[in-house]
Amino acid sequence: MKLVAVLAAFAVLAIPLNLAFAAESTGTGPIHVGITDAGSTLGLAFTPPGEEGWTRNGSGASTTLSWNAESASDNRKIEAYLTRLDAPIAPISGYIKTVKRNLEQGYASSPRFKISSLQVSQYPSDPRCARIHLLLEARQPAADGQRQWSEQYALSCGSLKTRGVGYELRYYHRYTDAHRDDGLEAKANAVLESLVIEGG
Repeated sequence: MKLVAVLAAFAVLAIPLNLAFAAESTGTGPIHVGITDAGSTLGLAFTPPGEEGWTRNGSGASTTLSWNAESASDNRKIEAYLTRLDAPIAPISGYIKTVKRNLEQGYASSPRFKISSLQVSQYPSDPRCARIHLLLEARQPAADGQRQWSEQYALSCGSLKTRGVGYELRYYHRYTDAHRDDGLEAKANAVLESLVIEGG
């Protein structure tokens, strides 16, 4: 499974299980991500944005949807994947502290980004999930002098049945000041609120 910078902050390991789902085209129907092991299924499903222009890569235990990926000043990404957690999901308060600490430590020495804002809280709709809002500011401005940002809303969840198995769903927007989207949270919430955890 491809690791990204935020995954490194969580110190997550790929799960060595068999892939269950084939790649699906991006559309308005739910997208499934998951694995099987000895007849059991673990996975998640979510509904992608209805707007045109999203492309999908990956299948099985992880998938990535991208929009306007070629633009350095205004692009979006949705990532969904299974992980092996490095901290127990219960109690959720301890998990939330671990997530926040890992993010703060991970970006403290980052040469590219610094944390401008970070909130981690229990997700009201599912007690096994932490909700994350992370706003990063690039340490260097864009070529035209504008500030650069990476903003994400995410759910980090743990299985209640299979110890150490986690589910991640993230909605990113990378942009310069001119492309800030006041409707970002609503767009991200539409995706995050569609999350269905399967078998866990």
